[in-house]
Amino acid sequence: MRLFDSNPLRTTARALTTATLAVACSLALVSTAQAAGSIVLYENSLKSSAGRDEVRQFGNDTCKRGGSSKAFRATVGKKTRECFYRTQTVGRDLDISISARLFKSTPKKVRAQAYVAVNLRQARDGSRYQLAVYPSGGRFHLKKVLDNGRILDLEHGKLGNKIKGFDEANKLRLSAYNDVAGVASGTARLVAFINGNKVAVVDDPRGNLLQGQDTTFSIGSKKNATGAIGSFTSLTVRAPDPF
Repeated sequence: MRLFDSNPLRTTARALTTATLAVACSLALVSTAQAAGSIVLYENSLKSSAGRDEVRQFGNDTCKRGGSSKAFRATVGKKTRECFYRTQTVGRDLDISISARLFKSTPKKVRAQAYVAVNLRQARDGSRYQLAVYPSGGRFHLKKVLDNGRILDLEHGKLGNKIKGFDEANKLRLSAYNDVAGVASGTARLVAFINGNKVAVVDDPRGNLLQGQDTTFSIGSKKNATGAIGSFTSLTVRAPDPF
């Protein structure tokens, strides 16, 4: 079950954001999404308690959240691989960006496989598109996760010093747009950036397979991520500009 905001003003704001998104995305189908640029639907610095309160945990995993005057903080709990936090914006054709740090205080045995990530088209069954950054080794992974847990490798690689290490901020940005001009119907074009560097452009011919519409950021590991800790700031969600 989705977690709803108890504050009626926030609930109304979320409904209005969703309605605006539906209009923007439907209009975008008649134009080339990437060529037309994008419009900002939601921004949150995550540096205030009010801003952090707008973010809700996605799922029921054991996760701990916190914050300071500088960022939203998240710690992975016992027997948990990943902790997800959803934005107030939902939809299919979206672009998400965030600044994320993985702290060196993450247990040494977890660090090698630990990552921070952004996710699009996420559903309760775990399916999603994900761009993950591993500070250990300067690696990234763009993947598609299916509802049965199967992971499809869309792109991966090592970027060396283009990816910052532990305790340093990495800027992640991922977009997934369908109905791009010149691309077959049903295909989703994914574009990934890390610290301003375009690291992947992938056309997924089965872009309609993912039915989820939640937009999240996360911290986790390929294995048990217990004790992984990180922080997030500068969250932005965009949609294709139809004009």
